[in-house]
Amino acid sequence: MGQAAMTAIILAGGRASRMRGRDKALVKIDGIPIIKRQIKILADIFKTVIVVTDNTRRYRLKGVKIIRDIIPEKGPLGGIYSGLLASDSFYNFVIACDMPFINERLIKYMIKNIKNFDIFLPKIGNKFHPLCGIYSKNCISVIRQGLTQDRLKVSDIFSKSKVKFISKKKLQSFDKKLFCLENINTPEDIKKYK
Repeated sequence: MGQAAMTAIILAGGRASRMRGRDKALVKIDGIPIIKRQIKILADIFKTVIVVTDNTRRYRLKGVKIIRDIIPEKGPLGGIYSGLLASDSFYNFVIACDMPFINERLIKYMIKNIKNFDIFLPKIGNKFHPLCGIYSKNCISVIRQGLTQDRLKVSDIFSKSKVKFISKKKLQSFDKKLFCLENINTPEDIKKYK
């Protein structure tokens, strides 16, 4: 499989308050910043990689398009919106910058199976994982409506979109321990993965 005719969008605009102000994207795992680990994998899969951030000067990254979050202070939903608007692709893989263990096989499975849906993402029990999923451009108007009404939970757009979920069982066929859904939120998390 060559590069997908899709775009990857990395959301890197959070405040990192639980990290005491430390930029989660630049946290090193095995000596490499998380965002660089992500870009290395995503650039092999997708034709374009976009980083959405509140500060475009923060990152010096090669081979990616860095854009400013056009509606700051709106959380991940605002970042997804900005990324979708900046993308030339109908379908877009979205991931948070604090998820160091991207699973290439899972992403390729998602790419192959998104057909006829607007959103495709993991769901384990009642818990959604919206920052590791594929979103279509059809989501733009629904997200815009949520942003104007200050409804900022990503899951708020699900009822107005065609959504497909990946089950825990299917996820575990790619990643037995589900490391692909782990994120770094605290200094303690960093120690756990070093």
